[in-house]
Amino acid sequence: MRTIAIKDLKRGEFFRITDSDTAPVWVRGKYSREAKKYSTHRFDDVNHERLLRGNQVVWVGFTF
Repeated sequence: MRTIAIKDLKRGEFFRITDSDTAPVWVRGKYSREAKKYSTHRFDDVNHERLLRGNQVVWVGFTF
């Protein structure tokens, strides 16, 4: 796996917040101008939303 800032991901890409095989998989959503953060949600639960700063480092390049 490799790390990347969330602002460099494309909308709809999968990522993990921690470097663990058991960590939940998240999906990058739209940018919220009001909150100045990116909307993300869990892969298996669309209602579980989390707002992350653009410079938040996340893990990509894994298979699940």
